[in-house]
Order: sequence, then C-alpha cells, then structure tokens
Amino acid sequence: MKASRTIAAALALLFVVSVLTVSVQAAPGIQADKQEAKAPAKGSLPKEIAALIQEGLATRQGRQDIPFRFSKQLILPAQGSNKYPVFFFKAKNGDLGYAPSATGTAEMETTLNVFFQFYQPAADGSLKPTMGGKTLTVLKTEGNGYSAEKEDWYSFGTALPAGKYTLALVLSTPDMKKLSVGYSDITLPGPEACETALWPTDPVIVTAMDQVEPDPRPTIHRGCFTWGAVKVVPNAAGEIAAGENFEIFLFVLGASYKDPAAERPVIDLEANFEVQGEDGKPAIKWTPKGYEAYFISQPLTLVQTLQKVDEKGTVLSTEQKPLPAGKYVLVVTIADKISGKKGETKLAFAVK
Repeated sequence: MKASRTIAAALALLFVVSVLTVSVQAAPGIQADKQEAKAPAKGSLPKEIAALIQEGLATRQGRQDIPFRFSKQLILPAQGSNKYPVFFFKAKNGDLGYAPSATGTAEMETTLNVFFQFYQPAADGSLKPTMGGKTLTVLKTEGNGYSAEKEDWYSFGTALPAGKYTLALVLSTPDMKKLSVGYSDITLPGPEACETALWPTDPVIVTAMDQVEPDPRPTIHRGCFTWGAVKVVPNAAGEIAAGENFEIFLFVLGASYKDPAAERPVIDLEANFEVQGEDGKPAIKWTPKGYEAYFISQPLTLVQTLQKVDEKGTVLSTEQKPLPAGKYVLVVTIADKISGKKGETKLAFAVK
C-alpha cells in the first residue's frame, strides 16, 4: 500500500528521513563514506538481444521498430559512493501498442519486454559489458482522451558505481517480433567531484510524490521515476502555466558538518535562487535561504516585484506581477558556510 502526501510533507519525510537512512551512512553528501562501491552484477541477455545491441553500439543508432528517443538525464545520490542515474525518453502511445485493458477498466495498457545493458570503456577503447538484465513491464495510461499520436515520457533508473557508462535499452513486444534499441552515454562523478567544490544535482520540478513498495528490478515507468521507496512525478517538460508557482528539490554533495561528533550532526548551507531571462538579466531574486541538510526542497513563487523610480532613484511605486510568458533559467548558487566550498546548478523552464 502506498500513502499519498502533500509535496512539502513528502519531500521532508520521504527524502530527509527515509532516503538519508538508506543513502547516507557517513558525512553529508556521502563525502566521508570510504567503503568501496561494489561493481554491479552482470546479466545474461538472449543472443538475439545482444546481437541487436552490438549492431548499433558504435554509432549509438540501432533498430527502431518501436520508436523512442532519450531526452535528458538526472543523477541522484545512492548508497555509499554510488550514484543513481535516471534516463528519460519519449515515445508515442501508438508505437508502444497501448490497447484497452482486459480488466474492463477505463485504462489503456501495454506489455513490453525491457532489456538493458550497461557498458564501460576498456583500456583498448572498446566497450565492455557490465550490468545487464530483463524485466517484463505493464504500462498503463488513461483511456479518457487517449490518442495514439500523443507522445509521453518514460524513465529508467538504477544504482551504479562512479564511472563512464553507455546504456543500451531495448524495448520489445512479448512475442519479440518488434524490437527497438536506444543508447545513452553518462558519466557518474565519484567523491573527487566534491573535494574542492560542492556538487549540486540538477534541480527537479516536482508535482507529486508518493511512498511505494521498492521494486528491486530496474524497469521503465510512465510519467514518473522511482528511487528506492519513493515515486516522483516531475514536471519533465519544464513548462509552467502563467500565474502558477513551482516546487523544486535538489541535493548538495560535499558539505561539511558543523559538529561531526553531535548526535544529529547538521550542515550549514546558504542558497541563492535567481530566475534569469533569455538575455541573462535577473527577472526574480529571492532572499538567501539556509539549510541544515544536504537535501534542499524549496517552493518558489514566480512573481516579479516591479518598481518605478525617478531620476534620483527614489521609488515612486511598487507593483507585483506574475512572471510573464517566456523562456527562463533558474540559477541556484550554494555556499557551505563551514568549509567555504561553493557550487552552482541551473534549470531551464518556460512560462506558457
């Protein structure tokens, strides 16, 4: 059974409590965890799938009976010095084979075989297979307003040690008559990334969050991504309706404790949030905010404060207006007030 919560409560409870106990056993940002990350277990793929992957591995272009394309990536912390990469891809409903559910509900569903294989570069420049596997996945979507031409986004994620990887992801129909493979390269930073600077993750605009039963199988999800016992529904498109606000979360790795010997040691971060327009000029600035954990959750009100001033700089009037339609970048700069380390991360979004 899963328990739904408001975004703020879920962020505070699920991440700061549950995730910290799973992902962080030492210093904040996993910086003091000295245990060596274990290599992921190798999986055995059917010969047909292995051959399919090899055909397009060098060029990163392969067979596409079920068209899909990778769009973005997200790197989250995981247990020890591991990282948890999330790969997002897009596909059309009709290409994935959605059909009315046999259970008689108003949902549409499809069943897919999901094969995956991670590769790492060898000393001779070739790619060596590491972790791989297969899952059978049932995807569902609302039947009301269903369109075969509608494109939706999906996610795939799993924990891995630091290093360079190439993911080969294969989707197939249960009868294996339709096969598609896509490739995505990623570099997962190790502890050295936090030695001289903070390492903040990319901000995520979150619209909903639930606690779920952890699924040990790496598989794909529609419209969300999972991370341990947490299911996150992000605003993957980064599109905000005019007049709406949003809430973001991110992690900051590499900070130092105020008192490492304390029963519940805390850190001391200061974050500045600024929205910039396409010209790079500030559109909104907020007062700096402090945090005592390496997980940052922050609601942001997208309202501009506009002032009219005379030639002497005297404020004549002040007016607040919603951020107008356009393309923007949220810039988050973070400072560790203990160690002096700094870091910056950005999020592109649009107001429609």
